Amino acid sequence: MKLKFKFTILTLLTICLVGLQFQLHDQQEHKNAIVPLRKWMTSQFDSIILNLKQIQAVNEKDQRIYYYSRSREYYKHIEFFLETVSPKEARLYINGPLVPKYENELSSEMIEPMGFQVLESLIFMDEKPELTLLETEITHMEEVLERLRSYYSTIDLTDYVVLEMLQLQLYRIASMGLNGYDATISLTALKEIAWSLDGIKMALSFYGSQNTKNKSRLIFKSLNLLIKEAREHLTQGTNYYDFDRLEFILKYINPLNKKMVKYHRSLELPWNTNKQALDLQSGSLFNEKSFDKRYFSIYYETSPLEPLQAALGKKLFNDPLLSGNNKVSCSTCHFPDLSFTDGLPKARAIDGQGFVDRNTPTLLNVVFQKSFFHDGRTFQLEGQAEEVIVNPKEMRSNFADIILKLKKSPDYIKLFQKAFYGTPDTAITQYAIKKAITEYEKTLTSFNSRFDQFIKGDKKALSLDERNGYNVFAGKALCGSCHFFPLFNGTVPPLFNKSEFEVIGVPESVNAIQVDEDLGHFFVTHTKAHRHSFKTPTIRNIEYTSPYMHNGVFNTLEQVVDFYHKGGGVGIGLDIPNQTLPFDSLQLSVKEKKDLVLFMKSLSDQTYNR
Repeated sequence: MKLKFKFTILTLLTICLVGLQFQLHDQQEHKNAIVPLRKWMTSQFDSIILNLKQIQAVNEKDQRIYYYSRSREYYKHIEFFLETVSPKEARLYINGPLVPKYENELSSEMIEPMGFQVLESLIFMDEKPELTLLETEITHMEEVLERLRSYYSTIDLTDYVVLEMLQLQLYRIASMGLNGYDATISLTALKEIAWSLDGIKMALSFYGSQNTKNKSRLIFKSLNLLIKEAREHLTQGTNYYDFDRLEFILKYINPLNKKMVKYHRSLELPWNTNKQALDLQSGSLFNEKSFDKRYFSIYYETSPLEPLQAALGKKLFNDPLLSGNNKVSCSTCHFPDLSFTDGLPKARAIDGQGFVDRNTPTLLNVVFQKSFFHDGRTFQLEGQAEEVIVNPKEMRSNFADIILKLKKSPDYIKLFQKAFYGTPDTAITQYAIKKAITEYEKTLTSFNSRFDQFIKGDKKALSLDERNGYNVFAGKALCGSCHFFPLFNGTVPPLFNKSEFEVIGVPESVNAIQVDEDLGHFFVTHTKAHRHSFKTPTIRNIEYTSPYMHNGVFNTLEQVVDFYHKGGGVGIGLDIPNQTLPFDSLQLSVKEKKDLVLFMKSLSDQTYNR
């Protein structure tokens, strides 16, 4: 009953999501493509459920693996749709990771892992899994899948939305499928990516049969050929760990995405105008132009005044006038040549006599997040600026005093009048101060590393060791399952609507015998599973942002890699029952660890270095 109740809430949320985000209602239906597409999706649900039932009907491990794999195959065919239209159901009940999830809009309690990855652990790791557990898990999945099947069989769709879902699936493949997000035990990710491509090809076929223009037919044929080549590349027998992920992205994912954009346009279809993270018309999925910064801000509409506001924000960012003692500015702890960090384990407090509670994070690409601070206590960039200004250990100020000081400056009066022309904020308001600072911070983007140059097509930008380091990062070391390509932070692609938090067991000192006392995200959720949980930070420019971790405990990247290699806090002997990091050794060789560090340094962008 508890599962059914939660699922009813989720279904209502799904309906809202479908209506608001994707404009699926009140549209003229393309019956020639949409009707057979819906029937095909329904058949895939039937096949998933049938094979799940078969798992319970057999007794041998290899038979269970066979039917599990078959059900995964049919799921991957329609993953593009389910993960986009019903992301909560997918994440919580069908294909989420093996860690409890906290969804405060649904329940005040943690939701235990359910779905395929739980089944995978039962089937692949146990010769004789507990049949009651197996039956319970499958029953839960069947209930969810049956409800979704019924709902999707009559769902209103628009053709352009489906095509955009297929583009998002390409992004999902590159950022999650190739990076060990699922299939972590079976290591069948390459096979599952091939199944995803099969689903894309099948969905496209319902449009290809309706092509009336020669240009559309030609693009459709080239798309199918490229999908076929990509699939063959995946099934050439390459070991999962040795598979060259970057080559696959360059040779297949990027070209497929560009062809999808051309095909969409050749059909003369509109594009989604609703708020979303990715600009799918950009032609690339992996550079700064791919992202719509408006999605990550409460200020969605663009304004011609924003460059003036950003310039004003830069001046405010560097002005100690914002602090209570007129001696400390934002730039006191965020140096451009250190990627806007300060090089200290923990930032100095405003009085210079002590330190704040945590390490100073980089501001580069800060806009591409859905929660802020190490503990995630703020959900808007504007709120992050305010928290620092009023914090008694940091700037120890208040906006009433700041406004009085700014109004005494003829220079600032003119700047605010220009930057907020035609609005009440020309009078210098709290809103205007925060807006200006955040507009400046939104300009601090980093997409010009050697890694980025490689992704854009310069194959000489990375050495073979650095490319191997990325494969280690995405494969054996499991880094890419939390630091998602291409932002390499914890904002979950391709919808980018939430930030991930992990319990890795950071010690209080390098040789400590106990975990750091900071409880992190627990202070926000007051949920036991979040004790010592922290937001997954970006590793872009990590070469310049030492020392590392929320408490600055590690001074070198080699120390960080060794910590993860040993299995985090539990691996070094600390008592952390809720650790989300795998406990056992990653079994990395000396060369693999060295290459991993080399790859991370390839993410260095010297644009802001003096």
